[in-house]
Amino acid sequence: MWLTAVYYDGRQARPHPVTLCVEGEKLLLQGRDIVRREALASLKIPPPLGSTPRLILFADGARCEVADRQGFAEMLQDAGSSAVAGMENSWWYALAALLLTLSLLVVAYLFGLPYAARAAADQVPVYLLERMDTQFFASLDQTLLKPSTLSAKRRQTIQDGWQRLALPPGEDRSANIEFRASPALGANAFALPGGSVLLLDDLVSLASNDQEILAVLAHEMGHVHEKHALRQMLQASVIGLAMAWYIGDVSSLLAVAPTVLLETRYSRDFERRADAFAAELLRANGIPVSRLADILEKLEAAHQTAVAKQPVESVEAMDYLSSHPNTEERIKRLRGL
Repeated sequence: MWLTAVYYDGRQARPHPVTLCVEGEKLLLQGRDIVRREALASLKIPPPLGSTPRLILFADGARCEVADRQGFAEMLQDAGSSAVAGMENSWWYALAALLLTLSLLVVAYLFGLPYAARAAADQVPVYLLERMDTQFFASLDQTLLKPSTLSAKRRQTIQDGWQRLALPPGEDRSANIEFRASPALGANAFALPGGSVLLLDDLVSLASNDQEILAVLAHEMGHVHEKHALRQMLQASVIGLAMAWYIGDVSSLLAVAPTVLLETRYSRDFERRADAFAAELLRANGIPVSRLADILEKLEAAHQTAVAKQPVESVEAMDYLSSHPNTEERIKRLRGL
């Protein structure tokens, strides 16, 4: 199969009429005083662009323009040398490539990003984690958080109860319980990246006994132990993740840490692991695991009541259950432990 084409030698702008065909694995090009045989593998054949002529680019800078686009495609297909060119002409292949790319991105997001966040969290220095906690309170003590109205004696009783708990071997007891009040956040508790646990007055008032409060603290300590808050923050910030991964610096996250922590929605796996940590800790100290299920039920009821009272246009206040989803499932599982 012969095709007519126009050849440029790469040295002069003068066009040379030629004919060309494929002989085995080589392209034969002939014209007046011109004969070239080039291995197809050495040629560059760009994909078709609109209605412009097809191009053949030679290694020495020469090029050939083929006006018969259809004939050129058939010649390459007959030669079996341009499966890629055929794929480029097919919408099905393009669609398949797009779907494959999207699938890889989804897999990277669902599995690669959490893995990277978990590995990066171990690289973050302790002093930066403590700065995150300090930044959290410095920011929110002026807005959402108020000084606790619990008596000093009540706060000390809760602190003493926590200190008396026997922790698993190797577990750090340096966690600091911070007491605050917050009408906007209601009955709530937060585990912060640096190991601090924020306990709000409404949650203390909601509990029927101190064992329920200790159960909440044990659950939050499960999040601290697994570094869930930090991992969630890193996953939410690709830049922060990259900084932590390469140089152990999460300073770029410090400014947004308060907002990100309040908006944290832990995954089912994070919640199961924190519940499992709490269950083990409670059992080791002779406290029924059902105490955690009891306080979760109270929190769910309080949450439903608060939602029912909120006007539709109001901003939804963050509460314990919004950052601890799947409550019914968790309660059922805890009752079975």
